Amino acid sequence: MSSTGATTVEARSLLWTPSDSVKDVNRRKVIRAAMADPGITQVSLAKRLLLSQGTVSAVVSELQQEGIFRVQSEEGERGKRVRLGAVRGVAVGVEVNHDRIAVAARRVDTSAVEYESVAFRADQGSSSWVRESANLIKELTVQTGLDIDHIVSIGVGIPAAVDPRTALVTQVAASLDWDITGSVPERFRDHFRDVPIIVDNEANYAAYGEHLYGAGRGAGTMLFVKASVGLGAGFIIGGLIYRGRHGYGGEIGHLTMDPDGIPCRCGNRGCLETLVGGARLLEQVRQAYAGYRADLPTSVEGMIERAKRGDAVCRRVLQDAARTIGLALARVCNLMNPELIVLGGELGRAPELLLEPMMDGLRLYALRGMVESKDPVKIVGSDLGLAAGARGALGFALMTDRTVEA
Repeated sequence: MSSTGATTVEARSLLWTPSDSVKDVNRRKVIRAAMADPGITQVSLAKRLLLSQGTVSAVVSELQQEGIFRVQSEEGERGKRVRLGAVRGVAVGVEVNHDRIAVAARRVDTSAVEYESVAFRADQGSSSWVRESANLIKELTVQTGLDIDHIVSIGVGIPAAVDPRTALVTQVAASLDWDITGSVPERFRDHFRDVPIIVDNEANYAAYGEHLYGAGRGAGTMLFVKASVGLGAGFIIGGLIYRGRHGYGGEIGHLTMDPDGIPCRCGNRGCLETLVGGARLLEQVRQAYAGYRADLPTSVEGMIERAKRGDAVCRRVLQDAARTIGLALARVCNLMNPELIVLGGELGRAPELLLEPMMDGLRLYALRGMVESKDPVKIVGSDLGLAAGARGALGFALMTDRTVEA
């Protein structure tokens, strides 16, 4: 029983009961969307799910009568906001990076998110990333007040291309020595036997997180740029992740900027990442200070902090990198014409330093109408910061209706 006396409903029973009837499919869609975005309006539900207002209204009314939904009217009919009633369940999102694992967990009936990240080293073992992720998931689930038997979905973002048709890894970053290939869901079965594991590229999930919860809310077309050790991107079109046929969509870091440039870890030459990746930026700072200073930054985060404190070299290197990224973004914009660009990752921590030079590069090389029109493309900093990937994985997995296989 809940504190209000209403009978508590298990989220698993709402989402995992198999039925292919149109009514039940629509019912699960509406429940999932309300779980993913607490307080969403009925109008937004219909728009996001591509259902008629009448269908959504009927489903919401039925669920309200059952005590599964609470409906709050704030601005008349269009302002009706939908929240979960006495429903018990936990949604989880995981982001695996080259050197860090982050997990977000949230009860489906609240908007409060438990979040934690831990440092991770490739030499810890080829499968330790699964074990580390599972341990964090269990710890944060307990912090929500529930346990792993209440987990309804887990989204896992990994630094690899994932085939959208098979959910199998198609290509792993060449710099990774640890094993992330094959079926990621199977790797989690020993820890979470019946829970759906929804896998995608971590930049795609970060893009989805900003679209659902952050700076990209309401944008029809949005490009998220994750600039850290490497560069990745995620594209959102009409609320959906654009992945391409084999999952390689968004690999902005491997745009060729100089055909005669230095070799990239992908095997090509002159990729954007060779010019503005974290290792290259740190190398430029070391070269500038060679023979003058020994206390040099060892991470992009440290470099950004020095730039904010007035270090002229760090500031110059970062702003030059931002202009180069702006050139790459101009090429993407000339092809895709997004409404909004969101800068995230480590460089997203310094929007006050980087957004203007990035926009300078975009203005120089994008088609004039995109940057000088009445409604030009905009570049903004991330709202969710380094939590974007885990938050997006949580939301996307909740929205994905998949039959659970025992």
